[in-house]
Amino acid sequence: MSLIDQFEVQFNELSNFELVDGSLSEIQPVELAGMLNQEINRAINEIGLSAQLVGFNIYLSSHDFTRLEKYKNLIIDGLLNLVDKTAELKRIENLGQVEVNILKDSSLSTGVMKCVPLVEDLVQVNETIKAYILEIGGMKKQLEERLYVLGRGTDVDIQINDSGISRKHLSIEISESISIKDLNSTNGTFINGERIIEYFAEDEVTFKIGTSKIKIYRDLI
Repeated sequence: MSLIDQFEVQFNELSNFELVDGSLSEIQPVELAGMLNQEINRAINEIGLSAQLVGFNIYLSSHDFTRLEKYKNLIIDGLLNLVDKTAELKRIENLGQVEVNILKDSSLSTGVMKCVPLVEDLVQVNETIKAYILEIGGMKKQLEERLYVLGRGTDVDIQINDSGISRKHLSIEISESISIKDLNSTNGTFINGERIIEYFAEDEVTFKIGTSKIKIYRDLI
């Protein structure tokens, strides 16, 4: 027995066969199931892997909507079951948490229906959220937008145990960019082999203080 036949049998039993004798021009629930089944296949083939199918809006004429409204929840439950079974049988992966809505469209004639898929783009929103990361010797620390003091002493924001580093060696200010300022350290701060006093970078910078190599860069969080 096909999924459409299963839907019809289940609906007729649950509704006590009340709608079986509708006129030929009126929409029967099984016709909704057949249309939805076709629309699932068409939509899945068209949306690709960058989106997922999250639902369907089924539109009926005023007459058909009024006639079926009493059974709307029963029909929707059956259609959702049809979607689940279709996805399982055909191993459809890009189906989200699917919803089915039955709506009235007064522009449609009796016996005419349409089905519109609801599609959601699979955009990774957090790909646009980046933070500055400080990396030294395998240790990583996320930096907030504020001023940090680095050094060997205990009264600094980021302490580095390196005898070649001054107690308060340099400051790093994080905002829309990176600002590095040497705090008159004894052994200096070096970028690309050159001693710097102050340095600005947009997204990434690597510098050396004492024997320690430090990298600051933007990364996804």
